Formats: sequence, C-alpha cells, structure tokens
Amino acid sequence: PKIALALCLIALVAAPQWASSQPYLLHMLVLACVLVVPAVGLNLMLGYSGLVSLGHMGFAGIGAYVAAVLMVDAHWGFWSALTAATLAAGGAGALIGLVCFRFRGHFFMIVTLAFGLMLHAVMNNWDAVTRGAAGFAGIPRPSPIRWGDSVFSFGPLNHFYYVALGLACLAFVVQYGVVHSHLGRILAAIRQDEPLARSRGVNALLYKTVVFALGTGLAGLGGVLQVCFLRVAAPASFTMLESINMVLIVIIGGAGSLVGP
Repeated sequence: PKIALALCLIALVAAPQWASSQPYLLHMLVLACVLVVPAVGLNLMLGYSGLVSLGHMGFAGIGAYVAAVLMVDAHWGFWSALTAATLAAGGAGALIGLVCFRFRGHFFMIVTLAFGLMLHAVMNNWDAVTRGAAGFAGIPRPSPIRWGDSVFSFGPLNHFYYVALGLACLAFVVQYGVVHSHLGRILAAIRQDEPLARSRGVNALLYKTVVFALGTGLAGLGGVLQVCFLRVAAPASFTMLESINMVLIVIIGGAGSLVGP
C-alpha cells in the first residue's frame, strides 16, 4: 500500500505536465484536491469518532467567508487569512459541538443539520459582510513567490494546482498523525462503546470536542482553498446538499480508512 501511495503521489505531482493540453482534466484534479480537505476532516469525525455531521460544509463556509473578508476587505495575505479562517472554523466547530453533543444518534445528526442550515442562512442574507446570494467576488490567489530574479505565480491553473495538492497532503498528514496517536485510540474507544470509555476515566466530551474542532477546522481550510480556486464565495457552495455530498464522499471512499476520502 505504501508503494502504491507513493506512485500515486508521484503521478499527482506530475499531473500538470501530462494534463497540460487538457485544462478540463486539470480543473477536475484541482477540484478533487479541494474536496479532499473537508472530506478528511469529516472522516476524522464520522469514520474514526462516529460523529455524523450533516452540516459540515457550513463550517467550510465560515472559513471561506472569513478568508474572503480578510483578503478583500482587510487586504490580508493568503497564508495569514488561511490560518485565521481555519482557526475561526475550528473555534466555531468547538462551540457548536458543545451544543450538539447534548444529543445522541439521529438527534445529533438533526442538530448538526440545523446548524448547517443556520450558517447557510447567514451567508445568504448578511449582505453587508457576505454580499448575500450574489456571492463575494474578487477573491485573490496567493501572492507570487520570488527567488532572486525568478517569480512563481499561482494565478495559472497548473501552478495553483500545487497549492491544492499541498494542502490536501497536509490534511492527510494531520489525519495520519491523529489516527496513530493516543487521541486516535481514545476516539476509537468512544466510537465503539462510549459508556465503557467513560467508565475507564475517558473525558468523552473533551475528546469529541477536540475532534469536532479539528474536523471543522479542516473544513474551513477546504473552504478557503475552494473560494481562492473559484475566485468567488457563494452560499450555493455550502448548502445542505453539499454537506450530504461530503458524507457520501467519505462513505463511498471508506469511512474510517486513511485513503478513503
């Protein structure tokens, strides 16, 4: 499996060369990398912790709009806005998670769905900040990187692809680190039998809040990547249907599998 993963990574790194004459294919590869990031976050929640969130893309919207406001209105750089937006989505996830964890099973899913719908309503109607249903246009790509007299611009699609691929790989590394850590073992115990884990001294609420914050933070990171790729933040990208699509990505790929998303 490691050899297959390495070969796959090499093929992805070389993709702009073998797909240079097929911009549609390259566009789809970038979009796939963009969707991997929130899918990995949801996999940590659903696959490894048993937390089925039906409002996941609402947190991607938080990251997207925070980054849009910071980059367009406050003139922040891409990387600083990306960091702030990821933290904002993760913080919102931790706070909302504390409310959702008061419920179990189907009720938990319904409450996460309700929060996702509420977040979408805010994006769609808070015209002064989000620009409403028309969308938040003019979001810039990352600033060029300079080495002496050489300049590497992220404007072209084949260059921006490496940003998307790099952040997708970062999400995978974070997932790998969590799953193979003490936190991952605790999450597996909570998923299998939460009452038993509690009886062994595990603070289930704390650990579920941590993984919910981590998962929603990755969703926010994916949201930033998406709006910088499309150059516009629109509420239609963060609807209930998009959240359900994200659940399907995780389930079809294999929930609880590192390479599933």
